[in-house]
Amino acid sequence: MEVAVGATSGVTISESIVERACVKLRYAIADEAVARSNFAGDLPDMLEALEVIQPAMDKAEMRPLSEGPEQEWLMEVKKTAGMIVGMVEELQDTRSHAAATMTARMLLPPLATMKNDMATKVAETKKRVMKIHEYCHRFLTGNLCDITDPMEVVDAISSKIRDQRITGPVFEEALVLGRGPDRESIMAVLLPSAERNITKEHITILPIFGIAGSGKTTLAQMVFSNTHSLQVYHFRVWVNVSVELDFHAVGESIIRQISGTEGGQEEISHAFSDVEGMEHIMKHLHRLLSGKKVLLVLDDLWEEDPIQLQLLKSMLSTLGDKVDVIVTTCNQAIARKICTIEPYRLNPLSDDTCWEIIKKSIHFEKEDKEEELEKIGREMASKCRGLPSTARAYARVIGSSRHAREWKTAKEINIARYSSAFLTLELSYRSMPPDLRLCIVYYCEIFPNGHNILKDDLIHQWMALDHIRPSEILSATQIAEEYITRLLDLSFLQTVKLDNASGKNDKSEILFTVHHIAHELMRQVHAGRSIYWVATNHHGKLDVTHDDQLRALRCVGCSKVEFNEDSFSRKKCLRVLELKESSMLKLPDSICKLRHLRYLKISEFAGLVTLPQSFGDLNNLFHIDLLGCSGLQKLPESFGKLISLVHVNLSGCSGLAALPESFGDLFNLSHVNLSRCHGLIELPKPLQKLSKLVHLDLSFWSCFEGIGKSLGGLTSLEHLNLSHPCCHLPQHRSCLEGLKDGLCKLANLRYLNLSMCLNSIFYYHQSQEDSLQYIGSLSRLEHLDLSHNTFLFYLPKSLCDLNKLHTLDLSGCIRIKKIGETKSLKIIKDLNKCLGLERCQLVVGADEGAYSSSSNLAQLEVVDCKELEISCLERLKSLEEAQRVRLIQKQKVERLKLCWEVGEAGGSLKVEENDLLGELVPPNSLQFLEICGYGGVTCLPAWWIPSISSHLSNLVEVTMEDFPRCMVLPPLGLLPNLERLVLRNMVRITRIDAGELSGGYREAFSRLSKFTIDDMENLKEFKFVSIDELSIQKCPLLTFGPLPPRAQRLLISDCDQAMSSSGKIRGIDGMEGPSAPVAELVVESCNVPLGDWSLLHHLPGLCSLTISNCHNITSSPEITRALSCLQSLCFSQCYEPMESLPAFLCDLTSLQQLAIIGCYGIESLPEGIVDKLTGLKALYTWDCPELEKLCGSKENKQKLAHIPIKFEKFGTSKTSVHPAEI
Repeated sequence: MEVAVGATSGVTISESIVERACVKLRYAIADEAVARSNFAGDLPDMLEALEVIQPAMDKAEMRPLSEGPEQEWLMEVKKTAGMIVGMVEELQDTRSHAAATMTARMLLPPLATMKNDMATKVAETKKRVMKIHEYCHRFLTGNLCDITDPMEVVDAISSKIRDQRITGPVFEEALVLGRGPDRESIMAVLLPSAERNITKEHITILPIFGIAGSGKTTLAQMVFSNTHSLQVYHFRVWVNVSVELDFHAVGESIIRQISGTEGGQEEISHAFSDVEGMEHIMKHLHRLLSGKKVLLVLDDLWEEDPIQLQLLKSMLSTLGDKVDVIVTTCNQAIARKICTIEPYRLNPLSDDTCWEIIKKSIHFEKEDKEEELEKIGREMASKCRGLPSTARAYARVIGSSRHAREWKTAKEINIARYSSAFLTLELSYRSMPPDLRLCIVYYCEIFPNGHNILKDDLIHQWMALDHIRPSEILSATQIAEEYITRLLDLSFLQTVKLDNASGKNDKSEILFTVHHIAHELMRQVHAGRSIYWVATNHHGKLDVTHDDQLRALRCVGCSKVEFNEDSFSRKKCLRVLELKESSMLKLPDSICKLRHLRYLKISEFAGLVTLPQSFGDLNNLFHIDLLGCSGLQKLPESFGKLISLVHVNLSGCSGLAALPESFGDLFNLSHVNLSRCHGLIELPKPLQKLSKLVHLDLSFWSCFEGIGKSLGGLTSLEHLNLSHPCCHLPQHRSCLEGLKDGLCKLANLRYLNLSMCLNSIFYYHQSQEDSLQYIGSLSRLEHLDLSHNTFLFYLPKSLCDLNKLHTLDLSGCIRIKKIGETKSLKIIKDLNKCLGLERCQLVVGADEGAYSSSSNLAQLEVVDCKELEISCLERLKSLEEAQRVRLIQKQKVERLKLCWEVGEAGGSLKVEENDLLGELVPPNSLQFLEICGYGGVTCLPAWWIPSISSHLSNLVEVTMEDFPRCMVLPPLGLLPNLERLVLRNMVRITRIDAGELSGGYREAFSRLSKFTIDDMENLKEFKFVSIDELSIQKCPLLTFGPLPPRAQRLLISDCDQAMSSSGKIRGIDGMEGPSAPVAELVVESCNVPLGDWSLLHHLPGLCSLTISNCHNITSSPEITRALSCLQSLCFSQCYEPMESLPAFLCDLTSLQQLAIIGCYGIESLPEGIVDKLTGLKALYTWDCPELEKLCGSKENKQKLAHIPIKFEKFGTSKTSVHPAEI
């Protein structure tokens, strides 16, 4: 098999190279100048020959490498096609050079020579093309007839995978290790969904994805076999899908398993063999599964077509009234397309677990004499890279052997070839488009196994080699992004975390490596001579073999390599060149002759002082990297001639004191890295001319002079790194303070890194919010890095205005106290390092895509602060997210607020509110709890049980508001130390009864001192225990009946029926009249006349009354008698102008204090008020100009001389006054 793989892979490489040659020839033939040349007729002949050769290449490359002459022919085809590409590009070069110098008559003879040389080269190339064409016609055509078609080879691999991957729910549980937590995670997602009755989304599709051999099928088997936990399902069905998705086969398999009859197969096949068979299958399934709960496993799904996957989802959605589907797949793209909740990534196992699998598989028992075997075994386990299938492959090779020599031999075997992932990756590779195959082959040929590379570097190398070409719709960069995504989805590429110790501080950079099995596969399948060359720690001179065909050269550790002036003179086709680690002082001038060079990386050449003066001749160069060339003192003026440059990395070029003026001529430049360029004392002025500059890295910078003004001119910037300034002098601080004047003008910024940039400012200045307020003007900002600003206490309020901000890095901000709400924020990094954090507000954010998860909730795993607010909880898609937060363990949390968006609650939620609330168990340190926007019908989380009295013994205040559907409240009486309770805007609540809320607790509400009920439009009944203060607002249907509220202070607002419908006091259910009679009453916004306030008849102990914003304050004799004990009275914000104070005041003989606030038009006092109110001790007025004038008249001044009068002008903002205020 390995030989066949090697042979067939060349088809992709050869085909792609020949197709490039044809494209180049067509371009040259269409060129008018070429058409006038003496070799114009040769080009169409070559094109015609190549087009004839192409169909034969597929079959020729199906031969194993050891068979027939066609492999040599293929190698010659690849070489000749490469020569054609180089020849046409050289022709373009010659014409370009001629056009630039045609006015110089002295150069005509050399130009003529160049044309003659080209004609000779074209003629020689044509001979080679004709030779391979003739060979193909005479010797290969007949021999290829019996060779398998390439698609048949793909089908053969598919069939082999299908045969090897026939699976079912049965597995050897004893050999499965390390997947227990994964099983529990899957169960935690499925069971809460299955245990609910029919939900709004009756289908849940949970994909499990990961590289082949990681144990996806085994994990699904573990879940499927957990019969005790899965009793909630009526049926459990396992379907092995494999490479080809067959809807009929899936449907028939489900029917057969549910019906439980083997004989049903013939019946199904016979009945559904017609065109409408699928419709019959669906009807049959509907009859079988109607009203049932079903767990379905679709194992090993390969189908990528989104239309087919959508049809599959539609089919599954008709199965039963509640369907939970587990899908296993090797392709993350499939997982994204098929899922309804966040796909589950199956991560690799630890090396220790792999060793345990090996030991268990071979029944290894450690003895003293076998310590050497264990050492070898652990080395084998580390080579498994976390794949249990590889561990079992090692176990099969070892068998029962207990000899160290055989174990060492087994360890050295290329075990990747025996892994189940090998065949899977091979089929994935064959399914790739040719250009993508070229991209991955290039990586594996030029870079060793385990090598890491930055994403931009990899893409630019692909582009430099023409492996990525723009289409009519997409740019080369967009296609590169698609390629990267595809390689990640198929596990060919893997992301690597940047090492913080590396000194890199641009956290937006993405690092990749190729999976070790994919790397081994690519090394095997690419047959023939490479067009790339790698020299590692090479000694002596560079090899010049095949120089005329070389496209990429990577020379690593080349301090021993002897470069001379002609080292690169013959490498005319070179497009990618990387030279690393050398002490040479000067580059060979021949580098400047590499006209086709597009990507140049010269890194860690510490002794390099300057670049050749002719460096500007590399006019095709678009990426240059001079990383770590610390001795480089200047760039040549010709650098400005590199007008194709888009990417310049001068990081670590600490010897550079300035950039040449011509640097500003690089009008295509978009990416500049000046990190660690300590020789720059100011931002180079040429940068101001770069209108396309979008990425600027100044990390570890020293260019302080005028930095704010200089940055302000770079208005196209989208990415700016100002981290780690080398700030040592006092004047540097003032320069940093000026940063805000420039940064506020960068309206296009999407990434801003200010790590450690603010310390020298905030160490001396405390007005931090003002210093950072400008950040709010950066409306497009998506990523903000404020890490390691150790003197940062507060974030600016303007941060809340950044609607696109999704990542905020606060790692190392040890003194930060508060994180405010930012609705778009998805990621807050390293909050565990914010040791001073007191308050955190997190808005749950859904990632892009219809089925993505609100993964940012996981950020709270490391948060433990005094105040925690979580909003937009309706965006959560699984209970597992809430479980991972482990809220119960956050012992610093004293104040907790949980919010759903009002309007979203009750909609299409992935997680039921009550289930979610049940997972968010508060810690016992909690003192204040607020729940807003809850959309469930009942609010009875699982943790609200009798034992809550001991668990939440510190909870003193609860607020619940905006519950649009809730009809049942939790037993709040179980909270033993509850002091304040607020219930607001609960339209379905019609009754509040202390007995029903007590939870059977005899001491329920014994410490409650204040109860607020607000905006309960359907509340009709209220019965409660005695409390200190009761506030009832906007409850239009509420009546107290025969038992008035028992509160020392009672506020009633917008509750007309409550004031006018009270009946006779009598005991109810053993409860007599108020044991704590109302002493203080505040009535606001009442439309019922004061004379009809029947409630006043039942408040015999009333001492204080405030009437605010009420319509008619005309009393009646009955009401006046009810107020006979009143000592304090306040009129506030009289709804209508009053000509005189109410006459019934004269009958309130016990009145001692009278306050009048915001009442206009009072021009007279009631007759006899002075004589009758002999006990009146104080009169207070606020904002009553007429009354103030009246009392200040000579006549009344004398009458009221014995009463202290106080006049204030507070304006209309003061609406009421309480006795305490008086």
